[in-house]
Amino acid sequence: MFLSRESSADELSAGRPAAPSRRIARLVLRCLVPLVLLAAAWQWLLRHADVDALWRTMGSVPAAAWFAAGVALLSGHALRALRLQQEWRHVRHAGFFACLRLVLLHNAAVLLLPLRSGEAGYLYLVQREFGVGWRESAPRLAWWRVQDAAVLLALSILLLVPWPVAARLLLVAAFVLLAVSLVPRPSSWLGLAASAGNWTFKVAANGGLMMLLGGFGVGAAARAGLGGEIAGVLPVQGPAGLGTYEAGAWIASHLPEAQQGSFVAAALAVHAFSLAVALGAAAIALWRDRVVAARAPLQAA
Repeated sequence: MFLSRESSADELSAGRPAAPSRRIARLVLRCLVPLVLLAAAWQWLLRHADVDALWRTMGSVPAAAWFAAGVALLSGHALRALRLQQEWRHVRHAGFFACLRLVLLHNAAVLLLPLRSGEAGYLYLVQREFGVGWRESAPRLAWWRVQDAAVLLALSILLLVPWPVAARLLLVAAFVLLAVSLVPRPSSWLGLAASAGNWTFKVAANGGLMMLLGGFGVGAAARAGLGGEIAGVLPVQGPAGLGTYEAGAWIASHLPEAQQGSFVAAALAVHAFSLAVALGAAAIALWRDRVVAARAPLQAA
């Protein structure tokens, strides 16, 4: 009996290192997959992008166009902040800029961390701002993503389905009526409206810049802007969506292969611009936190 106990204890102790080994393996895999995707993306981009033409074209785009695109992208974040403010108003009232800060930091985490693990940043930030545990905030985040998926599907019907315009509009109208009828409560309609505005601003801003940079038609540029955003929400992709964004935009654009070089270069520039706006806004939000924290002791004195 003692021997059996000793042997079982030895088996348990021998099996203990397996758990850390599995954790290490998962960590290595989560880091390795994005790096492999990043290397593949860079190889594809450098082989297909006409970078020289891009530098010549960027200077011809008016500064007002870049500014308008930046305002449109930030307006999408502002709509998300309003949605966040309404989502948790039953817990406590948070100011608009506090909610905007949360949205910007959550977005930056999603962009920078692999395999969309930055979504966990929402749970942490909501807990800090509203004191809400993950058991309540996680279903709300999942519902947000369902709304985002519904809006992207509606935009895909409108822009990507090769049907006559009238048929696409009727199909989108029917889809919107169905989505609204399935929403559990009228207060959630604000979430759908905010999500629709956010994605519309993004597609319009990025598609408009691609049109100006590459000289593409409005339809191709709008399809490209949507394709890049759809690719950007995929769970498996390189850091900051590099490569997958450009590939998704190219596939959705339906442009001839002869234009691939100029298009990929334009998409890369637009992607870099949208990342700069998102990460720059998040950095400003963090800088503002430090300024407020530094002033607090002075004001107390």
